Amino acid sequence: MAPKIKIFRSGKLICEAEGIPGEALLTRIAADGVFVDAPCGGQGKCGKCLVRLGRQDGEEVLACRTYIDGDLDVYLPDEMDMEIAGAQAAVTTLSGKQGQKLGVAVDIGTTSVVAHLTDLETCARVATASGVNAQRPYGADVISRIQYCAEHGHDALTKAIRDQLAALILEACAAANARTDDIVYITIAANTIMQHLVAGYSPVGMGVAPFTPVSLFGEELPAWDGLPVARDAKVYLAPAISSYVGGDITAGMLAAGLEETDGPVVYLDIGTNGEIAMKRGNKYYTCATAAGPAFEGAEITMGMAAIRGAIDKVRWEQGLKFSTIGDAEAQGLCGSGLLDALAVLLETGAVDETGRLLDQDEIPHGISAHIRVQVDGTNAFFLTKDVCMTSADIRKLQLAKSAIASGIQVLLKHSEVSEAEVKSFILAGGFGSFMDQNSAAKIGLFPKSFLPVSKTMGNTAGEGAAIALCSASARAALADMRERCEYIELSTSAEFNEQFIENILFDV
Repeated sequence: MAPKIKIFRSGKLICEAEGIPGEALLTRIAADGVFVDAPCGGQGKCGKCLVRLGRQDGEEVLACRTYIDGDLDVYLPDEMDMEIAGAQAAVTTLSGKQGQKLGVAVDIGTTSVVAHLTDLETCARVATASGVNAQRPYGADVISRIQYCAEHGHDALTKAIRDQLAALILEACAAANARTDDIVYITIAANTIMQHLVAGYSPVGMGVAPFTPVSLFGEELPAWDGLPVARDAKVYLAPAISSYVGGDITAGMLAAGLEETDGPVVYLDIGTNGEIAMKRGNKYYTCATAAGPAFEGAEITMGMAAIRGAIDKVRWEQGLKFSTIGDAEAQGLCGSGLLDALAVLLETGAVDETGRLLDQDEIPHGISAHIRVQVDGTNAFFLTKDVCMTSADIRKLQLAKSAIASGIQVLLKHSEVSEAEVKSFILAGGFGSFMDQNSAAKIGLFPKSFLPVSKTMGNTAGEGAAIALCSASARAALADMRERCEYIELSTSAEFNEQFIENILFDV
């Protein structure tokens, strides 16, 4: 007889499933559509897929390293309530009568998914539904998800995102009293890997040189079975530029108005990936940096998503000051908090230009009280008694910031534009929406000369998907934009490597 697995959250039974002896508990939980945060994709590296066995206060174990050998009661952490850029929208109640032409504009981010139910006749947004990307148990970043697909196939990830999109559509329709049969068109903006997975294509070819995608999209597809829409509904996926500069960037650049300016303009979307575009005249130069998921809190010792209890702002004003999301007790640091904390360490002289977190006796009086030596002999910056940033965390942030900064420099050189000539610097995406720009410039994420011309534009990918939903001419403009884009592959660029070494140091 197959083992019985009962899954609880907040003390309530949410799922019962049959397990397979020897199967990893994380695999079984994810297969049943239940969310568990696993940034490393079940490789046992991040230590964050913690669950309790037997009872709510029972033994805490890693779900990815616990294997089914009998009946189990599994208690999960509370559901993530993440701050998602672009997820806030008023609800308009519809009549529910047949014949209203509706559409859905979708932004599939690596971390979160946002779906806007829209009246196609007026282009008015009717309702919005959002959530943490259901593929997150398979890894926090696209590389870990590609690795999972290489080992296990892509069917589980395709099912996860399609099921989630269906659920979000139903949620939005229920909120607005709308009929799913009236949904005739869906537009999706996402990175190329996410677009492959929702379309049902394998992303494995993009994980190894020469990084070959199955498709660069920009076309309509028939709606797949199980999507709660009209029988003849179409799905449009925004055109991608390369394996690592996707439809979320073309859609985002359209929404940011780059087509209406000659520039020079730099467009930066920092998420679990770092995509950069530079526009000069009628030409676009693009690249993607392997920044990793550090800025979103993944693979950081006490990093976490932007949820309740995450430290999101840090400053030094005659002492350490910080705030948390929801004003809750600090549980860890999200991306904006990590960036602020690093900026504070640099401002106070606690971190030198090489990125070394100094010893207490080397640090100016004040912040030195927050530096302690850990069991392994390395220093850590403690914001509270229990929440800290380690020396290893600083190194990961240092590598990520150097990757972004170096990508910007490579595009400036290729477009023959100096830093001083840049007229506009656009920050897009979830992390770009919430981070402190002064802290970002302080750590060297982008040139300080960009600050006077910087502008935060939030979830531009979702807005671009919404524009494309209501306008055939906008979809044609996206295709035209792609034709004028030049992609620069950084992984084989000697110039990027030189810049990376130069930018690894902090300006102190």
